[in-house]
Amino acid sequence: MKKSTKIVIIVITSLVLLILFGLLGYLLYMKNTYLSKDVVKEIVLNDTKLNAKDVTFKDIELDNDDGLHKYEVDFYYNRQEYSYEIDAKTGKIIYSNYILDNVTSTDNLPKDNVTSNNNQNYITKEEATNIALNDVNLALNNVTLQKVEFDYDNGIAIYEIEFINGNLEYDYEINAITKEIISKKQERR
Repeated sequence: MKKSTKIVIIVITSLVLLILFGLLGYLLYMKNTYLSKDVVKEIVLNDTKLNAKDVTFKDIELDNDDGLHKYEVDFYYNRQEYSYEIDAKTGKIIYSNYILDNVTSTDNLPKDNVTSNNNQNYITKEEATNIALNDVNLALNNVTLQKVEFDYDNGIAIYEIEFINGNLEYDYEINAITKEIISKKQERR
């Protein structure tokens, strides 16, 4: 074989390999490239026809469900909790749902004082703690508080309270508006 033919074969082979490696690199890049959280917000806002200034995003998390990368999105608007699952690559809506609740925004989470939210008054951490303690006839100075947190459970504003007395551990969920005990549990440590 002539020297010039060998050079042409080497050049063509090199170009083919370069194109293949480039294509492989591009496919790997695309496989691991996901939409940004801002793009995901726009997708759910367009679907609900809401404005960003009117909603409060609680969570936008990237998750892997059996090889499918998706964003799980939770946000609040006008006393409703919205949940979405968005394909992290294509932006396709996999799932959407909303639940009517007593919450209009997570911006007004109660601190140590009562906070008004759309004419709803949240009880304080102290009030929620006292409701749990009164339920078991204990005083604050007789327990060790483990946790007092404001949260939402299925769209309902609640306080999660955990405390210990002796060898017993107590777990309570108190409705942050109605003061109702939603759940309670007592177990030996």
